[in-house]
Amino acid sequence: MTDARRLDKRTLDAAFVGGLGWTAGAKWAIQLCTWASILIVARILSPADFGTVDMANFYLGLTNIVAEFGVGTAVMQMHELEGRALGEMKTLSLLFSAAIVAVCLALSPFVASFFHHGELRTLIAVGSLMLLFSGIQAVPLGLLQREMDYRRLSISEIVMGLVQAGVTLGCAVAGFGYWALLVGVLAGKMVYAGLTSYWKPVPFAMPRWREVARPLRFGFEVAASRLLWSAYIQSDGIVVGRMLGSSTLGAYRFAINLASLPAEKIGTLIMRVTGPLFARIQDDHKIVRRYFLVISESFALAILPLGFGLAITAPDVVQTLLGPKWSGAVRPMQFLALFMALRDIMALFGQILTSQRQTKFLMWISIMNFVVMPISFCFASRWGASAVAAAWIVLTPVTFCPTAIKLFRTIDCKVREYLSAMMPPLLASVAMAIAVLAIRAWLLPGAWPVRWRLIVEVAAGGLIYAALLLGICRSSVLKYIRFFAELRKARSAPGSTPFADLI
Repeated sequence: MTDARRLDKRTLDAAFVGGLGWTAGAKWAIQLCTWASILIVARILSPADFGTVDMANFYLGLTNIVAEFGVGTAVMQMHELEGRALGEMKTLSLLFSAAIVAVCLALSPFVASFFHHGELRTLIAVGSLMLLFSGIQAVPLGLLQREMDYRRLSISEIVMGLVQAGVTLGCAVAGFGYWALLVGVLAGKMVYAGLTSYWKPVPFAMPRWREVARPLRFGFEVAASRLLWSAYIQSDGIVVGRMLGSSTLGAYRFAINLASLPAEKIGTLIMRVTGPLFARIQDDHKIVRRYFLVISESFALAILPLGFGLAITAPDVVQTLLGPKWSGAVRPMQFLALFMALRDIMALFGQILTSQRQTKFLMWISIMNFVVMPISFCFASRWGASAVAAAWIVLTPVTFCPTAIKLFRTIDCKVREYLSAMMPPLLASVAMAIAVLAIRAWLLPGAWPVRWRLIVEVAAGGLIYAALLLGICRSSVLKYIRFFAELRKARSAPGSTPFADLI
């Protein structure tokens, strides 16, 4: 292996960890403000207010994917796109988003009629403005990701999060009702689009078919896959809203938000860094496999205990944070906490397959899931929102196994390699959950205040999991300690490749 090759690996290691640092700083800096604001707003607004906005967001979320048309991902993955071609893609992105805004305005009455909620017509019309921001930012955002410019990406997210939290809280206090939730998102999106465009200004250019045909085809497959994925991932809420009403939907959506909080924030943190990373190393399967196993294991070590812990403490979490009026969120939250942990771990599979240009396969998998999951949710809804949430876990083999098999074959990864990385964190998480349940049943007085019971459960779970890490996961923990130690040495001693020691 040449010195240049060694240097490239060392640079990737440093960039990966540096990106985690920047992204973690951004996510955690705004997390307290964002969730403090949401919890305050939840005490001001009603479940029906949240349910109303969620009905509009189901539609707006889907159309946002179509409006962007996979342009940002195409720019990040296709390094051959440069110069005028970027301007052509930016023009197409804005045209697509403007067309989708017109579609939203035309279809808003039908969406309102579908949910039996007339106020959705105005909500969708106003909310569709965020689609223009998505079209404007697609190419600049793709360039920032391609260059692994985590510092500017993180700064943009911090500003967006703070603006969204501040505007939402201010509007809720001012008596805007459910409009506060939409106005806050619009303000944050506008600021984010402005910052990314400022960091990476790209002039518009008239599209030429021979320049944009390949990236458009790639973007279409990405957008179709994302659209179908987003449709079936939100279909549970659509079914709950349609079959069980806005109040049940509001509680269900809050259950999703709380259940996804630990896994999503850690998952978003890592996935933000790994997307550009796998785009950079897409041609070297050996390095792809190394990072895949390392990141999967780190995902499991961090996310699985949070998912299991949140599932068993859900009743106390909901009562402490939201109050008794949100008790309908407890049982769905227990199922969803387990599913969200698995979903975020598996999200890495699709990201790597996208970098390997397997977008057509992902599109067909999304089509299959789009057919299977809504039917399952409609069937489960007759037993209530809890059964809808449980359906995610029951059908996990159907939704994830084909993608896993395709990935293992694409990067030549053995199933036993993956299982050897995942089993220790899984066993430790299950053992922790059983121990906390035993402590709650046998040691905690039933008359204790809920908040103190929750504190004891969380503290006990943390201590038990830490002890298990030093037991059955000891080798994994030591590997990461050695990695960070080697990474520090690599900055002054050329020729070191820290990640090689992790596999």
